Amino acid sequence: MDDKLLDELSLRAEIFKAMGHPSRLLILDTLAAGPRPVTDLANLVGDNMSTVSRHLSVLRTAGLIDSRRSANQIFYYLKVPCIPRFCACIQAEVQSRGKSRRDNGSVQKCTQDCGLGGLSCREP
Repeated sequence: MDDKLLDELSLRAEIFKAMGHPSRLLILDTLAAGPRPVTDLANLVGDNMSTVSRHLSVLRTAGLIDSRRSANQIFYYLKVPCIPRFCACIQAEVQSRGKSRRDNGSVQKCTQDCGLGGLSCREP
């Protein structure tokens, strides 16, 4: 494996790691509908503000979300436009597992359908 490919795969792994917590997935799902104030996200996750801030920091460091200040509130929003499609694709896979055992090609098909077959994650 060459260095460039290794670097790209490492960056991709960092993003998946950032998404690897149920609270962070809930935050991403919520932000797919639009920007939300940090207080709403804390109430939604049901954890203390310190823990929610840590989750937000992990997502921001991975480049998945960002924030803006408006008056006395901080609003968070998605920076990566393919996250909702990717999460919907994975959710469809999760639901299909409940109906029957998954076939070997379903995740590969899912990533191709969502435009994630390559290293790019941009809207078409």
